[in-house]
Amino acid sequence: MRVLLVDRHSARLATLERVIVAAGFNVVAVLGEDADLYTAVNRYTPDAVIVGADSPSRDVLEDLSTLGQRYPKPLLMLASRDDRALMARATEAGISAYVMDGLSAALVRSLVDVAMRQYRQMESLKRELAETRETLADRQVIDRAKCLLMEHRAMSEKQAYSQLRKSAMDHGLPLPEIARRVMVRAAE
Repeated sequence: MRVLLVDRHSARLATLERVIVAAGFNVVAVLGEDADLYTAVNRYTPDAVIVGADSPSRDVLEDLSTLGQRYPKPLLMLASRDDRALMARATEAGISAYVMDGLSAALVRSLVDVAMRQYRQMESLKRELAETRETLADRQVIDRAKCLLMEHRAMSEKQAYSQLRKSAMDHGLPLPEIARRVMVRAAE
């Protein structure tokens, strides 16, 4: 697994990098907090991003939040102290794990594994939600088109639906597309 490591403290950085490598991960790049995260993610295509931070700047947290939206990746934060406010801001930014120092290779491996599983589950739920929304929108369009046919052509609901299906088959188009065309014609 390819990991992008972000940290500004060189002393801790060497330790973090050793622990991450010992956990079996490939550190593809090490960045300071002032580095351009978007460019790095595009260039190195990591599977996960790990941020080592005592108190990351607001800019870093905002960058991580935007990064999570533009390039969804599991994001983990390794901190040296317990800071509830930082933990809350990190969670809002999309950090999926927040851990204090005292890391071992086994702990890092399990944290990244859990973050990856959570990330995959979340992505699956997002896809499922998008598909459900699309299906619902298609049904609404079909229902509106049926109502228009029923009103303008004095058809029953069954007849209107049959008319839409036949037209879809005749034109080789999906039923929602035919329904949209019926709505456009009715609006003209």
